[in-house]
Amino acid sequence: MCKKTMIANSGDIQITQCNNCKMINVWKPGLLLSFSFAQFYEFTKVAKQLNFDKFFEYSPDGNRVVILSTPFPDICLKFTRAELHDFVHAIDEAMYMHRVYELVHH
Repeated sequence: MCKKTMIANSGDIQITQCNNCKMINVWKPGLLLSFSFAQFYEFTKVAKQLNFDKFFEYSPDGNRVVILSTPFPDICLKFTRAELHDFVHAIDEAMYMHRVYELVHH
C-alpha cells in the first residue's frame, strides 16, 4: 500500500512520493500525473526550460498561457504566468526533498 509523502506544495500544486512503489505524483486541480523517479527527473528538465515570454500563446478565452507537453502524447498542461511560477517552484522543491529522502532512507 502506498504511503504518500508530501515533498512540495506551491499554489494549487502538490507533489508527493511513495518510496515503496518508487513513484512521484503531481497533483493539480482536476489532474493527477504519476511518474517513476527517473521519468520525473526528465519531466522536470523540460518543465524548467519553459520560458513564458518566449513560448506563450493565447487560450480560447484570450488569456496568455504556455503549454507543456507530458510523457503522454495526448495530455498537455497549460499554465498562466503565475501558475507556471508555482509549478516550477513546486518541482524545484520536490527535487530537493526527493534527494533528501533518498539520502535519509538509503
